[in-house]
Amino acid sequence: MTQRRRLVPKRATSGFKLKQLPAGWLKLSVVMAVVMVVLGGVLGGRAMLNNPENLPISQIDVQGNLKFIKDEDLRKVIEKYTQTNLHLLDAEALVVDLETQPWVRGVTLRKSWPTSLVVVVEEQVPLAFWGKERLMNQFGELFTAELPGAVLPTLYSPEDKGREMAERFITVNKWLQGLPLELSELTEDARGSWRMKLKGGPEVLIGTEEHERRIARFKVGFQRELASKLDSVRRIDLRYTNGFAVEWRQSPLSLREAAGESRRS
Repeated sequence: MTQRRRLVPKRATSGFKLKQLPAGWLKLSVVMAVVMVVLGGVLGGRAMLNNPENLPISQIDVQGNLKFIKDEDLRKVIEKYTQTNLHLLDAEALVVDLETQPWVRGVTLRKSWPTSLVVVVEEQVPLAFWGKERLMNQFGELFTAELPGAVLPTLYSPEDKGREMAERFITVNKWLQGLPLELSELTEDARGSWRMKLKGGPEVLIGTEEHERRIARFKVGFQRELASKLDSVRRIDLRYTNGFAVEWRQSPLSLREAAGESRRS
């Protein structure tokens, strides 16, 4: 009797089963999928922002305590750079251009996404004229700007020592305390010789040395003789060893107010 065998076909199997994958591979696949999605979003967003017509700058907020700078003058400069979006804005060039304006000391930009730009302007604060062409700010820095009709003291040094001259101005004012006089100018020439001018009064040549001592001598002479005659004085020269000379408006000659040697320093 012939025996028959029942053949049961084998099930087809793949080369590997999902459950056989290492756990690290599964996590890596998920991470890579997330990265691809994020990267796609970033690239898409960058492509959008690289078009200046997308999200253009629509609001410009100029901030700062501005006394001498006109807002419209700043905006004329700013608008040359803001016909775009915040991503494409050439912020460095804008700051440089603004800081070339006469009364601008410094500029800070803040981007307020998606379409607003904040421009913070620090204005120069003039404390004195520096010679005839420039001004000095509160930090002793020198800058060039127009300031017609202003009543400010005048300082000058050929070496542009702004802070040092400002400190000298304060010092000389202290030396003059007790007198009804106001210092309007203090300058130094190339030799280092000091010269001051009294408001509404004469110029005073101080020289290169013994500045405090010479001004003390001037104070004594002023209190004794010059207080009532100052309007008639053109120039006072303190560059003498034991006295000083006065040049009167009525006469081109100098008059020695105090005895002393004629040697000057």
